[in-house]
Amino acid sequence: MRVPNSGRRLYSAMMFLLVSVLGGVLAAGLFVPTAGLVAESGKAFASALNSLPEELKVAPPSEGSKVLMADGSLLTTFFDQNRKNVTIDQIAPIMRQAQVGIEDDRFYEHGALDLRATLRALVRSGSGNMQGGSTLTMQYVKLALLYDAAARNDTAAIEAANSRTVTRKILELRYAIALEKQLTKDQILERYLNIAFFGDKSYGVEAAAQHYFGVAAKDLTLPQAAMLAGIVRNPVTTNPITNVAAATERMRNVLDRLTELKVITPADAAAAKTYQFDKTKVVANPARGCAASRYPHLCDYVEQVLVKQTPSLGDSKASRYNTLNQAGLIIQTQIDPRFQDAAQESVSNFIAPTDPVDGMMNLIQPGTGLILAMAQSKYEIGTDTAKGQTYLNYNASNELNGKGGREGGSTFKAFTLTAAVLAGVDPIDDYIKAGKTVFFKNGTNFGGCAGNRNTTATVYDKKGGWEVVGSGLAGDLNMYAGATFSSNTYFTQLEKQVGVCNVVKAAEALGLKRADGANLQTGILPNGKLINQVNAGEFVDGEKPTFTLGNTAVTPLSLASSYATLAARGMRCDPIILKSITDNKNRQYAVPSANCQQAIPQDVADRVADILHGPFSGDGTARKAMISGYLVSGKTGTQTDAPTILTNGFTPDIAGSAIITSDPKHPEAIKNIRSGQVLPQLAGLRVHGAHIVISSGGGSTDYYTVNSKTGYTLSGGSGPEAGGSIWRPTMLKVLPLLPKTEFVRPKDSPYRNARTNASIGSMTSYFERLRPPPPPVTVAPAAPAAPAAPAPPAAPGNP
Repeated sequence: MRVPNSGRRLYSAMMFLLVSVLGGVLAAGLFVPTAGLVAESGKAFASALNSLPEELKVAPPSEGSKVLMADGSLLTTFFDQNRKNVTIDQIAPIMRQAQVGIEDDRFYEHGALDLRATLRALVRSGSGNMQGGSTLTMQYVKLALLYDAAARNDTAAIEAANSRTVTRKILELRYAIALEKQLTKDQILERYLNIAFFGDKSYGVEAAAQHYFGVAAKDLTLPQAAMLAGIVRNPVTTNPITNVAAATERMRNVLDRLTELKVITPADAAAAKTYQFDKTKVVANPARGCAASRYPHLCDYVEQVLVKQTPSLGDSKASRYNTLNQAGLIIQTQIDPRFQDAAQESVSNFIAPTDPVDGMMNLIQPGTGLILAMAQSKYEIGTDTAKGQTYLNYNASNELNGKGGREGGSTFKAFTLTAAVLAGVDPIDDYIKAGKTVFFKNGTNFGGCAGNRNTTATVYDKKGGWEVVGSGLAGDLNMYAGATFSSNTYFTQLEKQVGVCNVVKAAEALGLKRADGANLQTGILPNGKLINQVNAGEFVDGEKPTFTLGNTAVTPLSLASSYATLAARGMRCDPIILKSITDNKNRQYAVPSANCQQAIPQDVADRVADILHGPFSGDGTARKAMISGYLVSGKTGTQTDAPTILTNGFTPDIAGSAIITSDPKHPEAIKNIRSGQVLPQLAGLRVHGAHIVISSGGGSTDYYTVNSKTGYTLSGGSGPEAGGSIWRPTMLKVLPLLPKTEFVRPKDSPYRNARTNASIGSMTSYFERLRPPPPPVTVAPAAPAAPAAPAPPAAPGNP
């Protein structure tokens, strides 16, 4: 703020009197030779000065945090000010000399106050031309107080730090005196050069050197150092990018001053003055935040975890944001760009951001919970929906900026298998008659979690009960056949047999999570309230007979994680994305734990994984996702009326989940909503299909490319589209990067000789052979023959 002309002379006079009084009081502490100027008024003033706070309690200058991928590449940075703190020996000597020479050439000779410079400035200010008399130490104090106020968002303190009152000058002087006693001159200069603003979003000499010249501060040349030193006094008007003439003129002034001080020779100055600033050497300021990241939504997930689930960074979201932006953290994730690129390319090659459908792909490492990839078709962060932008992460929970989750369809049948094996159902010898339909009348007991709640006719689709329409092979099926052909009538009866509550408990044990965070068994939300039930008679998941058919909105990430638990032989780990957090002082910050624990016995997980080889076999629902040379387990899924299709698949080394779902807000999708439906069907919607790699009808390893102009019309098939078009292309790229660990197979496995899904052969013929023979028919012994009756007499007239 400018001091009005009418007040300048008064301000100068006051400062002159102040310095006159302080001259004797402070002389000894400020390295002024004369100590005999103390008067009685000076003693009183000294007493008042000594009563002010002495220690300058401000945090070190903020330094941005870096988020790194597994290979060390940069995911993004978070910062309030673009700064990189360096030590004095990491700053070129000429830069130090240039800054001291132009700002405070007697810095190494005087104390906190330079009386000669201050008196000279006051004399010049007496004519109305305000001159600065602050030492470099006092300048640092002002910058530190201003920075500290801004970091705390304290507007009153910011205003006070910018004020030009006598009281403020006294306070700054007091702090400067204390600093001169506590620190060496080099330490003060180091702090000054790290906190000073050099224009164009560059704070500190290291960031400025890298930004303007593309070099480190230790490598600055004479003209570069002179230009930077000249920027500090007025970083707006002397920014060389926007005003190269003013910056060059200021650089020459600095060179002239260094010549006067005999720091450089006239010849050095003349040569340096020929320097011309090269804008092509300017290095862009680092990307800040997730919008500019290569993987925006993956980055956003990292940020959400840091702020909402990492208490080591602070006791509130606000304090964690401050730590993230100011503490110079190095945040190491485990995301390998090769895996992330494979997932993103597979999704984007099939579905464009502007298509009427959304695609997702998640990869989890079994046994560790590490998120290896997280991709979605709307990959840009923003509000422009016409360009396919969104701020929502479709793979995450609502708490972590998710979109409400997706229904899992028949992928939930894996949880029913788990519950059945845990309950002792024999996967090979126990059969269920699975017809084309099965009807459960009202009152059927499904073994719910709260009192064995029964089916309710008003909820389902047939008066008086619930009719399930079959899918796949009908007949007498065991677990292997039921899973391979994804028989609805088989699994609803199996769920009734083991109890829906046990199925839900198995899902929770494996790691499945509702998107809204509610408990699967009780429906209780994190805030203690019950989930909003659409109809009065609708059930929570722990009471829902349809649970095995997957009509619950869960997070896609947790769905992939639950299958990773099966891949890890029952070892459940929470999905994690952070490996470590350190700061520039090598302090460690705790990161969220995977909380790995044995959720189900190993032999149970081994059996379920063995059963789930079938869907990827030649007759299975995921046959179009089969990968030559590999043995994979998993399950496909289709939401009722097919607004969502899924394929989950895993090896012992990786688990992946691919999802395609209609976008209920897209105009083209809205046209596809049929009477009585809530969400639009996928069948009939067109995607761009620029580089589709998919299995055709000719075989499971065929490839073809769809013309990007004509696109590809979806059929709503979970196996060929979610599996063949997203899951399979991803796995083809990542499986060669992993060890080829073999599944642990039950001794009585019908697949014991199979090493690939293709070698399982025809499941239809297999199950015909496996079906138990009918019980022998017992024939009762024949009764003794009766004596033959005499022949009747011939009728008259017959031959």
